[in-house]
Amino acid sequence: MLQFAVDLVSLFKPVILQLRFVTACFLLGLFGWSLAGLVMDTVARARKMHQIPCTKCRFFTGDYRLKCTVNPSIANTEEAINCPDCQKKLI
Repeated sequence: MLQFAVDLVSLFKPVILQLRFVTACFLLGLFGWSLAGLVMDTVARARKMHQIPCTKCRFFTGDYRLKCTVNPSIANTEEAINCPDCQKKLI
């Protein structure tokens, strides 16, 4: 019985080696796919955050206690992207 098991393992050894290689390639591809998705999501989030106009608004104070004198609850958030009170600073 033991000899039969040894013969069976030696018969499937090349297949097992190929399966390990395919599995390793699949896992590396999955890791690369996840990493690419992470980078694309990060870039999309950064683009969205750079659309916030608060730092260019004349009502923006720059003080951490009161960032905006008109809409302090939405200052420096995604809600401020379409702020109706946003006015460009006069230099």
